[in-house]
Amino acid sequence: MYAFSAVSGRLADRWGRRPVILVGSVALLTSALLAPASLRLVPLSASLFLLGFGWNFCFVGGSALFSDHVLPAERGQAQGINDLLVNSASAIGSLASGVVFAASGYLAMGLLGACLALVPLILAWRTPVPTAKATVPQTL
Repeated sequence: MYAFSAVSGRLADRWGRRPVILVGSVALLTSALLAPASLRLVPLSASLFLLGFGWNFCFVGGSALFSDHVLPAERGQAQGINDLLVNSASAIGSLASGVVFAASGYLAMGLLGACLALVPLILAWRTPVPTAKATVPQTL
């Protein structure tokens, strides 16, 4: 999951946060749909690879986007609270996935994961891209 951090960070700086989050979301969606298709080694390995790749792109792009909108003096504390919330959601999701798997099976988990992967995809798609404003010289 963390292996792509240097690449995704550079791409977030070069392409922008939104495209990196979109690429990550598509990878997550593909992973969630591919996982229940077959429990054989190759499809499951591809699904797990796409899961880590997509998570990394979404996490790095989202963290960079979050940092862009926080004052520098508050950035450390805000990032720490954000990491606490993200890790808490991961723990709750891990526990809930066991309940979903026990109640509904692996296919339901894949479909639920696909639905959840749509959230960052839709948000990144619908978020307007900021445009550079032309600087107008001030006159007295």
